[in-house]
Amino acid sequence: MPVVQLQYKDRVISRHRVEPGGSLTIGRHPESDVVIDNAAVSGKHAKIDGLEGGYFITDLKSTNGTFLNSIMITTGQLKHGDSVVIGRHRLIFGYAKGEARPEKEQAPLDKTVVMDAGRHRASVPSADVNAYLSVLKGGNGEIPLTKKVTKVGKDPVCDIVVSGFGVGKVSFTISKMPKGFQVNYISGFKRPRVNGEPLKTSLKLREFDTVDIGAMRIQFVYRESLFM
Repeated sequence: MPVVQLQYKDRVISRHRVEPGGSLTIGRHPESDVVIDNAAVSGKHAKIDGLEGGYFITDLKSTNGTFLNSIMITTGQLKHGDSVVIGRHRLIFGYAKGEARPEKEQAPLDKTVVMDAGRHRASVPSADVNAYLSVLKGGNGEIPLTKKVTKVGKDPVCDIVVSGFGVGKVSFTISKMPKGFQVNYISGFKRPRVNGEPLKTSLKLREFDTVDIGAMRIQFVYRESLFM
């Protein structure tokens, strides 16, 4: 059955399973299945229902709204890897490896963002993509790592364009390796910081690692391992 993972900033707080035909309540009220103790969250904020044809999230007329992949929704179907933002917390929805998904889920997803200091440009990822960069600061959204090499820097030809003093034309790259992903420093007076430490040369990324460059912070999320 699917898993909902609750995150705050760089930290995973809890994981919750959603049963077919069941519901998962989300809110500040202590009797909620997923309790988010934050003033921006309503007592009964949202719920996830396992219905025929898939899993759906519904906003329960909350004060500050529920955002599915950066879009405020009343209700919406959840697909593998979807991100739900409630207050300052994020919930990641996903199926276990090999678990059957609704038929409509199998189609390619038409929802990806490439960041330019807050601006989004759409592209089309595959439903099989299992590694993403989740934008924690300097914008919103998620960027699937579909390329062999993803370039980040000031140059407009980069896959992720970041402004800021000292940021190199190509500040760093993220390379897809046979067993995981690697971040590589390329150029610029201001080096990227991985988990708060300046990147010297190269480093293998672990799930939930954060990378800061300019005004942006991104987090590496490896979906396959999250939901096994």
